Amino acid sequence: MENSNLNKSLNDLNTELQQTEPTEKTQATVAALKQDVSPMVEQPDADHAPDYQSLGERLNLALVDLDVDHPKLSTAIRTVLDDLAAVGI
Repeated sequence: MENSNLNKSLNDLNTELQQTEPTEKTQATVAALKQDVSPMVEQPDADHAPDYQSLGERLNLALVDLDVDHPKLSTAIRTVLDDLAAVGI
């Protein structure tokens, strides 16, 4: 399974999460995504395949909360979702 695009998009999402100033409404969602994405970025060579399905589900749910207030973050999330789909998840 080719994960280089997925690893890059996860890194980009992590960077965007770190730079995002969450609103009161989005604070919990942003914090949860940071916790979800950090281990995947910190250990890119580990087998995260079992976690990808649930990550995709959480990212889809997060889009509902983040789309209006954080368009750049939403774009990064969509890229990860596209890359997950490309590897069959």
